[in-house]
Amino acid sequence: MHFGGSIFLRASWFPNCENNSVRELRRLLQKSESQEQSTGRNTILQTRLRGIIPAITSPCDENDMFLEDAFASLAGHLYQQGVHGLYVCGATGEGTNMRLQERKRATEIAVEVSKAFAGTVIVHLGTSNTRDSVELAGHAASAGAHAVASMPPANRSHAELISYYRAVTEAAQLPSLIYHIPHLTGHNLPLPVFCELLDIPGVTGIKFSGSNLFLMKRILLARPGAVIFNGDDELLCPALLYGAAGGIGLTYNLFPGFFVSLYNTVRAGDIVRAMDMQDRFAAFLHRAIEFGTRSVLDLLMRERGFGPFTYRRPRTVLDEAASRKFHDEVDPLMAAVEKGASDG
Repeated sequence: MHFGGSIFLRASWFPNCENNSVRELRRLLQKSESQEQSTGRNTILQTRLRGIIPAITSPCDENDMFLEDAFASLAGHLYQQGVHGLYVCGATGEGTNMRLQERKRATEIAVEVSKAFAGTVIVHLGTSNTRDSVELAGHAASAGAHAVASMPPANRSHAELISYYRAVTEAAQLPSLIYHIPHLTGHNLPLPVFCELLDIPGVTGIKFSGSNLFLMKRILLARPGAVIFNGDDELLCPALLYGAAGGIGLTYNLFPGFFVSLYNTVRAGDIVRAMDMQDRFAAFLHRAIEFGTRSVLDLLMRERGFGPFTYRRPRTVLDEAASRKFHDEVDPLMAAVEKGASDG
């Protein structure tokens, strides 16, 4: 299941692990640290492109109009749970189903709310064409965003992909992330193409919403300075262990404190506890998928007061009977997820 950070794991996070595989990981991490130092990364890359960054939803009314107050309230709530930033108008945030002016307002609100929490704002620019993405890129920069990301237009040629990312990165003049989400774009890129995209001036990393973690690792080995955010919530722990800087995720809207705790647990080197936490989440997600992930998110966000709807039409809303069945069967699993954040 694809959902929608990046410090590299440090050797100091594993003080009590002495087996051969971890010693090898220490060696690779020390080598990576030396390479990072030699690149002279700027402050944004060093301090902001990391951690737990919810792919914040963009609440709407029954007519699909963006609800600014509900969005601002959600942004504040997420920060109060300890998240490190916001990913605005991505796939979860329904960016491609919103008007450009609504997307601009979401960016402006996210930037304003984030100031009080020193949070990072990454703005998704993806549209069906270069022109609108370039317009959004310029606005993101002027609004005060810290970075941008973009899902490319679907099913484009190699040359068109390069042209697209050059244009939006130049327009933004901000660190830019490739948005790898092959089940939506039809682009399942090989390693050489990722490397070519990462070599575009201004492209600093990838939002990696794909389950092939070995490909993610190969990208980091080929381009050690790249910033990669995991985009599949169910794979956050192993992705961090493979070198991801953090995560950008859909269910971070539901369990922000849990994912912050999971991230910190991996950083502390307590991998046994981290995998227990990841397993608790997997058990919840397994059942949520059976009810429909989009419908479940819509239900739970509505119940928590963040807008009547999460998704624009066409949408499927769980009726009263289905909602009751979901809660009867899945509430214990959600409680186990929340408990996992406080245990240990």
